[in-house]
Amino acid sequence: MAEKWTAPKVRETFFKFFSEHGHTIVPSSSVVPHNDPTLLFNNAGMNQFKPIFLGTIGKTDDFAGLKRAADSQKCIRAGGKHNDLDDVGKDSYHHTFFEMLGNWSFGDYFKKEAIAMSWELLTTVYGLDPSRLYVSYFEGSAELGLEPDLEAKELWMSMGVPEDHIIPGNIKDNFWEMGDQGPCGPCSEIHYDKVGGRNAVSLVNQDDPMVVEIWNIVFMQFDRQADRSLKPLPAKHIDTGMGFERLVSALQDTTSNYSTDVFTPLFKQIELVTGARPYTDKYGKDDADGIDTAYRVVADHVRLLAFAITDGAVPNNDGRGYVVRRVLRRGARYARKYFNTEIGSFFSKILPALVDQLGGQFPDLVKKQQDLKEILDEEEIAFARALDRGEVQFERYAKDALKRDDKKLDGALVWLLYETFGFPVDLTQIMAEEKGLVIDDAEVNAAKEKAREASKHVKEAVQTFGKLTVHHLAELEQDLNIPRPNDDAKFQKDEVSGKVQLIFDGQGFIKSTKDLPPNAPIGILLDKTNFYAESGGQVADTGRLVIDGSTEFKVLDVQAYGGYIVHNGYLEYGQLSAGDEVICDYDELRRSPIRINHTGTHILNHSLRQVLGDEVHQKGSLVDADKLRFDFSHKTGVTLAELKKIEDMSNEDIKRDAKIYAKEVDLDLARSIEGCRAVFGETYPNPVRVVSVGMDIDTMLADPTNTEWRQYSVEFCGGTHVDQTGLIKDLVIVEESGIAKGIRRIIAYTGDAAHEVQRIAADFSKQLDALEALPYGPEKEQAVKARGVEFSQLTISTLTKDELKKRYEKIAQGVLAEQKKRQKAESKTALDAVQGHFKKDEEAKWFVGRLPISANAKAISDVVNHYKSKDKERSVYIFGGSKEEGAVCHAVFVGSHLASKGITAEGWAASVTEVIGGRSGGKEPTRQGQGTKPEAVDEAVDTAAKWLEEKLKL
Repeated sequence: MAEKWTAPKVRETFFKFFSEHGHTIVPSSSVVPHNDPTLLFNNAGMNQFKPIFLGTIGKTDDFAGLKRAADSQKCIRAGGKHNDLDDVGKDSYHHTFFEMLGNWSFGDYFKKEAIAMSWELLTTVYGLDPSRLYVSYFEGSAELGLEPDLEAKELWMSMGVPEDHIIPGNIKDNFWEMGDQGPCGPCSEIHYDKVGGRNAVSLVNQDDPMVVEIWNIVFMQFDRQADRSLKPLPAKHIDTGMGFERLVSALQDTTSNYSTDVFTPLFKQIELVTGARPYTDKYGKDDADGIDTAYRVVADHVRLLAFAITDGAVPNNDGRGYVVRRVLRRGARYARKYFNTEIGSFFSKILPALVDQLGGQFPDLVKKQQDLKEILDEEEIAFARALDRGEVQFERYAKDALKRDDKKLDGALVWLLYETFGFPVDLTQIMAEEKGLVIDDAEVNAAKEKAREASKHVKEAVQTFGKLTVHHLAELEQDLNIPRPNDDAKFQKDEVSGKVQLIFDGQGFIKSTKDLPPNAPIGILLDKTNFYAESGGQVADTGRLVIDGSTEFKVLDVQAYGGYIVHNGYLEYGQLSAGDEVICDYDELRRSPIRINHTGTHILNHSLRQVLGDEVHQKGSLVDADKLRFDFSHKTGVTLAELKKIEDMSNEDIKRDAKIYAKEVDLDLARSIEGCRAVFGETYPNPVRVVSVGMDIDTMLADPTNTEWRQYSVEFCGGTHVDQTGLIKDLVIVEESGIAKGIRRIIAYTGDAAHEVQRIAADFSKQLDALEALPYGPEKEQAVKARGVEFSQLTISTLTKDELKKRYEKIAQGVLAEQKKRQKAESKTALDAVQGHFKKDEEAKWFVGRLPISANAKAISDVVNHYKSKDKERSVYIFGGSKEEGAVCHAVFVGSHLASKGITAEGWAASVTEVIGGRSGGKEPTRQGQGTKPEAVDEAVDTAAKWLEEKLKL
């Protein structure tokens, strides 16, 4: 069996079986649910079908006509309601990333067919031993008001499952919910005994590694509301999920998922990269050196990282991005501790094995492999710098904690390790467990809130921090004889050490922080730094100044005054004094996108001149971690055609992956380089730093007047840049506008931010596709309004936005034209109906009735206005809408005949609103309103007629 059922064949057989049973095989959706804020990650196969279950699927959606489907969904359970991260590595069957094989019925088949197909596939097609299979059913819940699912039990018995292999399960095990809200229902699980030859019913759902759940069949019947109540779904559905890795293990007859060919290619690559001993599949105490656990953690984590990043979850400090970051750091620490390997490019060396293995099933892995490598390496490098010092600090904390009886690592120290060294709390938890220490989560959360509150106040203070005046500068230079610092290292990526010269408290200079209050905002002057001080449009670096084990200063801003550099921030802990040697550690993860945006600005500037002419001059710029902003001289707005040329030309430069050159050059010599640009009116130092995109500066200086140099971007610049333009990935212009007479502004995104706006635009384009295909009706009218609001809030490519705007306006105009057409038709229908009544009875003085139209207030109003202006003697009380439509409106006109008898529109309408709900308004002799009870429209018509009859009897 093990030889027959390779992992790819298991997947292919699943698809083939359900295809033959009338199912459409659909591709996996993104593991990042971009359009579902209720989910951190897609954690089950049914997520992409959620609109079908809820009955909110659009008529033109790709899945609108789907009745049966099957797929292999990429899933992540490493945060939120479903989180398996803590179990990974410790047991043989938990994973943070896994494939979920699933089959679905959308209002088609239900329990009987789902149970029969699952049993046939497992026992007949795959050939699993039926005696090793155990099934469960929902035992009911008094709390939910639900009876036991005896129907499911009987169906399993009809398949030949012995009654002693059928187990009732509680709400935890046998009632499935996607999240705190949404589709849910009772379920039947199928468990597999890896040992066999026994009755293992007592081990089901007991976390026994030899008896594991492999398939869950959910009978989707309810929608969980925000108040926790259950609302029946419009139709009953089937949602199943089978763990691919667990199924492969059963078919290959292994005791562990990790012993299958799902993981062995990754283990071989890890062994090749690290030189570690081969994987032996040992657990707990049997894995004495921890190597096997490390194999499992790394293999699992590289899978999550690859798929999460590929689908758009870029590592950061928020939400799903933080999950990705903490998983990488957790895995990196395992790699270094147990494999004794350098980190910085570790995961990217494992990546090729994963791409080879799964690139065929998930082609985006192949397409984005280079981007993946760059992001993984960038994250690892940033963490590697902190890991050494962090582990040293942890050892000190652990040593102190072990001396105490409670063997507890203080929560404040756990949070400090996160803020100082980027150690996720769960990573510190692992390190603590290795030392026999415990962590109190409540203490950690309290420290977290306290630190955030303190940081908030400090950041507010730093924003208004005092600046060095000319008097301070004179004091530094003349009285204190403090030399200006060396900041050449700001162009490097490595840490440097600097010596504290003085401390600026906002008023003057001091030599020690010991007498300052906690969290006081101060500035540190060093003799050497690698921090970038705000200048030339590039924002300042943030980061830390550290004395290992004793002191950390948080740098929140860096400013330069007359060559002196002040690192503004506050002391996280410890003290600083003049003469102290500190490690300068700027935030590389923040610097990286700034660097990308700055080089992107140079490329954009060059493209602007190429397209608009040499009269374009820089008038200002802003380069931060989110975007680039460039102001330039130009007499008229930049046309869309010109913007397209500018953007295309910029991306051509980026795709060439040209090298970036930088060199200090004599100012006059630098100015002689043909095409070299400088900001008009700006004062530059001598020598000046020249940055060139794509051409060696020494080559240019050998022949500075060569006109060929005009094809390259050459600028005076003291900012930080990427090494190669390819790292920019893409440049997308999202705004072009005028900010003053003759001054234009462009805002653009690069790198991952550019890819995100492209994804958002593509998603909106798909929504317009669906909107175009939707037949005219209330659903389309509402959708057009919703898309219009959404469109106004989009931040996407200016060019794409113009295209989408034209498409949207065409759709909206079509809807408006149809509305006018139908409005005119309904107005005519309404008037014809009333006039038809009076033609049949020419003596009639009034009409009360429901018209054959929708709840069309305009049509109702048109009828009333007709009689008000052209037939003032007669009266009408008319209604439109129905229970089926879910809306109703009404209007009354009291003509002179009834008015002379004391009838008023206000009084007549009041009798109706008691029945139909809502209110009416207007000025005599008319009244108009919308009811809140469309189901009572016929009763309202009768009430209006009877009310009038009663009044006329008086």
